[in-house]
Order: sequence, then structure tokens, then C-alpha cells
Amino acid sequence: MLRQGFKYKHQKGFTITGWLFIIALFLYFAYLAMVISPYVIGNHTMNRILESLTEVPGITQKSQREIMRLIKNRMSINQVSDIDEEAFDIEKDGDKVIVYLEYDDKIHFMGNVYILIERNKSVELIRN
Repeated sequence: MLRQGFKYKHQKGFTITGWLFIIALFLYFAYLAMVISPYVIGNHTMNRILESLTEVPGITQKSQREIMRLIKNRMSINQVSDIDEEAFDIEKDGDKVIVYLEYDDKIHFMGNVYILIERNKSVELIRN
């Protein structure tokens, strides 16, 4: 008799299924962050390298080859090795030089799923 009238009127807390769902969601986003974070750090490093060119005295008088050598040296110091010389475009126009960086990162996420990150950065170097 007691069993027939016994019903859960108010559930308190999460069920095990709810907890498993939340844990799976947390692990998914943690894995996503672990996969993407090295590329975000690399992008930040390349931005700093390009911005540091504005502090080089007489940068606008240097040839494109010398500017590229400066960039390669900075990349070597910062241990950036996955960007090749073809990703850069250096244009000289009178008293200013514009350095363009454009490349894509294709990140294997899981299975046959990839993440594509497009990078576009340009820095205008003016005679100092």
C-alpha cells in the first residue's frame, strides 16, 4: 500500500546521466583548447615579431632581403619554424615599407574533422 502512493515529487541534484553529460562537455572543450592553444600562441608570437620591426632603426632603407633576414632571425629566436618565406610579402613604397603575412593553419581535431585558421597580418614600417 505504501508503494503505490510513493512518488518522487521533487528531484534534488543531478542524476548520473546529467553529470556524465556535463563532464563530457567539459572534456570536449578542454580538448579543443589543448589542440588550438599552440596555434594561438604562435599567432601571438608572429604578431610580436612583426611589431618589433617598427623599432629597428633605418628599417625603410634596408632591402627586402635584409628585412626578410631580420624576420627569419626573430623567428629562429622565438622557435617559430612552421611558417615559410612564401607567407611573407614585403612592399617598399618611398619612405614606408609594408610587410604582409598571410598563411593558413590546418589543425587535425579528431577523426576526419579539421580546423582551419586563416592568418592575415600587415605592418607598416615608417622611416624613423
